[in-house]
Amino acid sequence: MVKQIIRLIFILLSFFLIFACETGKKAEFELQVEVTLDGKFASDAKVLIDGDELGMTDNSGYFSKKIKKQPGSEIQVSVHKEARGYDIEPWKDSFVLKLPKDGVVDTYKFRAALKSAKYFTIFVSEDGSPIDSASIRIDQKPGAKTDENGEYVYNYQSLPEKGLDLKISKNGFSSWHRKVKAKPGQILEVPLSRKEAVVVVKPVKEAPVEVTPIEKATPAKTPPPVKAKPPKSKRIRSTVSVVTRTYSYGISKPVSGVIVQVNGKQIGKTNSKGALTFKYKGRIDKEAKLTLLAPGYIPARRETSIAAKGKQTIHRFFYPEKPKPIKVGIYGYVNNSPEEDMSEVLNRIEEAISNNMFIYSSFSEVTKAMLRDKMMQTSIDMETASTKGWQKTRLMRTVDMIISGSVTKDDSGMTIETTVNTANGNIILSQINKVRKKKNIKNTAKLIVKNIIDQFPFEGTIDAIEEDRYRLNLGKLDYKIRRGNEFSYMIATSNSSGKFTGFREAGTLKVNDTEDAKSWVKIVAVNEGDEIKIGDRIVRRRYLEEEKTATKDSFTLLAIGGLEPDAQPLWGVNVYINNTWVGTTGSNGKVSVPVRLYEEHDILLSRHGYKPVNEMFSVEKNKEVKEFALDVSSALFKVDSVPSGAVVFIDGVEIGTTPMLDGKLVNFGFRKVKLSVGGEYRDWEKIMEFNKPELDRLDGNKIVFLKDYMKIGKMAEQNGSIDAAIQAYKNTERQSPDYSKAHCRLAQLYMDEKKDYDQAVREFENVLSLPENRQIIYKQFAVTYTNLGHAYYEKGNQLVQKDKRAAAGNFAKAIEKLRVAKQNIRFFPNLQFDEAVHDTYYYRAISFHKLYLITKKGSLLPKADRAWKEYFDFFPKNLEGKSAFIRIRNSAEKHRRQIKDLI
Repeated sequence: MVKQIIRLIFILLSFFLIFACETGKKAEFELQVEVTLDGKFASDAKVLIDGDELGMTDNSGYFSKKIKKQPGSEIQVSVHKEARGYDIEPWKDSFVLKLPKDGVVDTYKFRAALKSAKYFTIFVSEDGSPIDSASIRIDQKPGAKTDENGEYVYNYQSLPEKGLDLKISKNGFSSWHRKVKAKPGQILEVPLSRKEAVVVVKPVKEAPVEVTPIEKATPAKTPPPVKAKPPKSKRIRSTVSVVTRTYSYGISKPVSGVIVQVNGKQIGKTNSKGALTFKYKGRIDKEAKLTLLAPGYIPARRETSIAAKGKQTIHRFFYPEKPKPIKVGIYGYVNNSPEEDMSEVLNRIEEAISNNMFIYSSFSEVTKAMLRDKMMQTSIDMETASTKGWQKTRLMRTVDMIISGSVTKDDSGMTIETTVNTANGNIILSQINKVRKKKNIKNTAKLIVKNIIDQFPFEGTIDAIEEDRYRLNLGKLDYKIRRGNEFSYMIATSNSSGKFTGFREAGTLKVNDTEDAKSWVKIVAVNEGDEIKIGDRIVRRRYLEEEKTATKDSFTLLAIGGLEPDAQPLWGVNVYINNTWVGTTGSNGKVSVPVRLYEEHDILLSRHGYKPVNEMFSVEKNKEVKEFALDVSSALFKVDSVPSGAVVFIDGVEIGTTPMLDGKLVNFGFRKVKLSVGGEYRDWEKIMEFNKPELDRLDGNKIVFLKDYMKIGKMAEQNGSIDAAIQAYKNTERQSPDYSKAHCRLAQLYMDEKKDYDQAVREFENVLSLPENRQIIYKQFAVTYTNLGHAYYEKGNQLVQKDKRAAAGNFAKAIEKLRVAKQNIRFFPNLQFDEAVHDTYYYRAISFHKLYLITKKGSLLPKADRAWKEYFDFFPKNLEGKSAFIRIRNSAEKHRRQIKDLI
């Protein structure tokens, strides 16, 4: 009996050891994606996992690939496609990778039905020159006009089989009318000709002809032969597309409003996408001068030549005269000494760094709360930020640079380690600073910030040239540029069609003089054939780049973390040689380090959550691989929940189910903790710091799930039960992260469905008055001001017949709230952006209008007139063909005429 028990224990131990070995390994799986667009298979659609492109679909819209990922991790799958004439929404989904059975490769299949809207462009011209404000009737519907570039973009889902009935007219021109069948993306050119003026010629009495005698004819001299002029080359018409963009820290953005001229004549301006397309009619053998004018940018003027030859695209870059500040977020410092309470020290360090860094206009602050919230929304943890970066994710809109670090306490004081990550996944700097006492933290923070500024790869632009030296738009005041700093000279590259593909390094420049806002550089080396011009981009070289250039030899360092048998390559290990940071290990645990052979070096390896390694070593040959092991520091995490049975995830990896009374070991550091119980409950997510031997969330500290009333309310709305939806949104607890969102939706239902404008106003005002919303009021709740203004207008409209004084008060409040919304339109959400813009201008104008009709105050007349003008000036193009907005616009035209008649 005893032998059987021992054998059973041995089998169980073997099983757990095998399982422990397997959990550290990545699992292979096959991803299959079938992509359709408008019901047809979509080829050349990009398939991405966690933001990284895997490949493209084939001609049958099919994609398949085998990939390795960590079991238990949540994997984001997305499909992107671009097609001329289509506005295609990206498709997204996610799944949790299960632990596979031995020898089995699991398959995850997805069907991605892409949603899109189609469009084509109507281009109205006279001899190739655009005609603006031409009236367009499509299927007898008026109201559309061409813009200053002679263009009108028509959006649609489907077209009639017989085509569209298109009529275009403009005063002074003959009208154009016919049935058209256009393809998505097509530029339909409509040439208009001017009406010929009728000239009436009156008969004139002829004077009598005087006849003179004919003289004797003399033979005429034969004129010399005239050389025939060569025939003029044929004039042909071509399509020219101008694309203007700017580039900053890995992000390319359009530059709108750039004036485009051909031979001195203005053709138009680039639109919000930084593009302008026009027709050019010229001779094959004669080029025309194309001029681009961009006030406020470097260069303010660019010139090139174009010829009449089919389709051609001109790409040009412009940079702001003053570089935009770098958005910096301090993710936080962690305690690397579990036996010590370091919370006060950590707060002091973060506060001191913030106080010293953001006095420079070259940096702008992203608060810790906002940074962590956005990272959680985009499923990016510090490992991803440090190894892959966030350049191709939505987090790029929030932050350019992230600062993190750790603090270790010993007998001699404290060791502060600071790491600086940039969006492309590079760590530009890591440094270790010793502090004896807390009072020295402020001075140490100044040194940390100084080192960050010294090493940051600031990007600037050449804005002036004097003989053999060149001026940069970066100076010593805010960028701490000093003599001897080196910059890389970058040139934009393009493919055969002229499309931008990136930048290449074309040379090195060195600073020889500095000013407060500018610096002067001279050439160290420039590639043959490349010439530095005003408007060229430059990037400051970092010390590490210069050191790698100077040192020819190197070795590969491999960092291993954890205990056997779970030890594996360790990312994020900072490597210091002779007290100088030389690099950080990547996701494979490796980093190439420049080194001088045969010499003794002091090496320090540091990573939060692991015990540092400090020893002497030497390298005998170039490219040698050296392995170092770091012992892990772990916390025992015990957790329970109400209700229990919740699955627990640490950084996306499942570690157990509540109650976890015996606990699980979690490596030190900031970890994303997620508990999910499903059903009507909202997932619990939080960034937690593990920095002591045991972290307890049991008994009175257990995690209590909140009901997902947003989900319940949305389901009720879908089922047509508005009362149930209202009750669900009202039940959202004050401590719920969805509280503001739920009560905004509640107010909307009161307004739209119940016509209870008093309740709608109360709920909107309640959300805007919450203390936690005050810091982000305009960014996250800008559109709430539009809805609140709408509610005040409707409330006033109800009172017009009953209580004119109260009605006037509500119209005045509507105007005030809509003024705030108008000032913050740039923060409106992308979803239904056009509808929100429309409502902001419409309800503001109608509120002014009705306030005047009630009060008869003369000062309101010009304000109402101006508000109606703004409504028509900023009417969103995408709404021009929608019947509901056509009715509102027709009503608005009547109101405007009424105001005009009264002025």
